Amino acid sequence: MICELVLGVRSGANTLIRTFQNCTGFSFEKALYVPFTKFSGTFTESTAPSFTAGDVVSVKVKLDGSYIHSGIPDEIEIEEEGCLSRINVRSRGYSLLLAQNQPYPRINTNVTLKSLCEANLTCSEISYEDPTPVVGNIYINEGSTVWEAAVAYCIKASGRYPFIRGLNTVRMTTGSVRTIDYTGALIVSKSTSLNSTSVLSDVYMKELGDTYPFEAHDASAAQMGIVRCRYYPLDMQWLYDAQAGLQFKLDYSNKAVRSISMTYAGWKGEDLMDHISGGDMNGKMIDRIRVVGLKDGIYTTVDAYDDRFGQMT
Repeated sequence: MICELVLGVRSGANTLIRTFQNCTGFSFEKALYVPFTKFSGTFTESTAPSFTAGDVVSVKVKLDGSYIHSGIPDEIEIEEEGCLSRINVRSRGYSLLLAQNQPYPRINTNVTLKSLCEANLTCSEISYEDPTPVVGNIYINEGSTVWEAAVAYCIKASGRYPFIRGLNTVRMTTGSVRTIDYTGALIVSKSTSLNSTSVLSDVYMKELGDTYPFEAHDASAAQMGIVRCRYYPLDMQWLYDAQAGLQFKLDYSNKAVRSISMTYAGWKGEDLMDHISGGDMNGKMIDRIRVVGLKDGIYTTVDAYDDRFGQMT
């Protein structure tokens, strides 16, 4: 299985493509609640490249001939030792820009997921599920991000949390997903986990004046003996339904609170929300993917979250 690095390199007014296949190690990650993919890797060449690290303008990665990542050159380092050149790469997918740009604070009227995001961020590398329902009003708070606006839209339109599928495609629904069969896979390890560090028990929202008439409480937090209270100012984003806003804060605080995972030798081309067939995770949806390339081969870890959004169909 070949991990291939495809760099866009600036050359005057043009962008040239440079490809490298001799990978000595890499890692790739994609997860629900994270609005971008992450890739890091090291590639070697027997000759010095004809460009410098500062000339790199884009990073794409193929695994076994299929593109798995397209993103920004966060960190590029080119080392030369004798006859050997080493290229170290760290990159996050272009959908990262959704979380790094602030939209104009205003009410967005009659928007879809695509029209809302494209009205606030121009990037040809990002695509969106289309069509999606038209939603009457999405209020964007001052200081928030385009990704937060997309989350607000998705919760109002469907009750689902958005995720990245394919190369920088933002989706709200699962759409056409694959069923990945792990029967016969060489399972290296299995695990279950609990992470309650962010779980909230009681949330309140302020109205005009000094009163907090809106409140919501989480029974699952109480069952674990967790007491974490938060008081919020009146949030215009949830003005249409303050209780829905508080419930979202509770649901989001439960993200990945419980999960089950397995690591196997190889890679099956998984994507977020694909269905698992076979083994202890049979019937679950994939919420996190980690692929690691080592000297002795490639290993993939898939996680399924037992939380409020991870298994929604």
